[in-house]
Amino acid sequence: PPPSRLLVAYLASTYGDTIKWAVAGRSPSRVQAVADTLGSGIPDVIIADSQNEEELLAMVKKTKVMASTAGPFARYGSKLVKVCAENGVDYTDITGETNWVREMIALYDDVARKSGARVVSFCGHDSIPWDLSTYMLASKLREGGEEMRKVDFYDDIDSAPSGGTLETAFAIMFGKEKAYKFTEQKKLGYDALLKTPEGGKSEFGLKAMNVGYTVSAPGHKSLPWRSFFFMAPVNANSVKRSNALNGYGAKITYVEGSSFKSFFAALFYVISWAIYGIGVYIGPIRYLMRAFWLPKPGEGPSPEAMDNGHLYVLGVAKGDKGTVVKSTMSFEVDPGYKDTARMLVESALALSLDGKKIKCKGGVLTPGACQKEVLLDRLLKTGTAFKFH
Repeated sequence: PPPSRLLVAYLASTYGDTIKWAVAGRSPSRVQAVADTLGSGIPDVIIADSQNEEELLAMVKKTKVMASTAGPFARYGSKLVKVCAENGVDYTDITGETNWVREMIALYDDVARKSGARVVSFCGHDSIPWDLSTYMLASKLREGGEEMRKVDFYDDIDSAPSGGTLETAFAIMFGKEKAYKFTEQKKLGYDALLKTPEGGKSEFGLKAMNVGYTVSAPGHKSLPWRSFFFMAPVNANSVKRSNALNGYGAKITYVEGSSFKSFFAALFYVISWAIYGIGVYIGPIRYLMRAFWLPKPGEGPSPEAMDNGHLYVLGVAKGDKGTVVKSTMSFEVDPGYKDTARMLVESALALSLDGKKIKCKGGVLTPGACQKEVLLDRLLKTGTAFKFH
């Protein structure tokens, strides 16, 4: 099923008619088809084109918060962010397109702060597990009077990519999005992820040094080898934005990689991705892969595969006085598809239902800089586990 159907199914089964919600999209037949999957629990249906600001404005005026799965977001998401930011309507999405988020910060951070709109990207697998884990680890260090100096993540993951995720990746590498200039962020003169509410560059920076090949992982006893994780750069950038706003530490080093039981398992993972990458960059092979092998947009893992997936994120943080704190965040189903729907819904509901508990004001933000413990609490009540070691 496409992400929208997973999101709608989760909303209906978990909250039903206890909240007021609607399904929106450009195509009346497709939107209605999604709504009809619920039988007697059909929500309201709204038709709005992502490129039509008048339709988007009419839509956002009917709600407190938007939850968007309409990627690639550089192609379909900018006008919705604009309308939400200008009209004080909260917004969440599941993007992993960091350069697009930078552009949204440059364009609409000040606008959203003025209107009070909380525009929160990275509200799915990219990058809630790592963003919230870093926030919690930094909070633990702060209790002892320390700033964070380093955070190290060991990812044990079983997840299959969706067609939408692959479409976004291909669009960035080979499609129209490759030609996007993202000119507004360049005018700032610094990385837009570091932009403060006052409009300057934050003094709290982050340097990503993610695992790029197969290395030993002494920080993880049961999975002593580590290799690269293809979404680690996105997660690092989400944490970079959160640190700029929350002030975990002035100079944080961020390290992330996938964990394995043996050197050969980690090496096989690297080789497999290398072969895949070569195929993707050779046009004719890429065409055959997309035509006959890779999932199409709207397609994803089977229900059985999603139920058998998991994500366990071990975080190890070090403070400026040498204290080490550890945490584990666990997801017991496919995090990149099924649980991304749950994470997005709970991110949006945190803003809508628990908004008074959230201290952050408007702006272009991250889960770790906005919903924080409120979102973590909602996730813990609906299937996620979190603990300090």
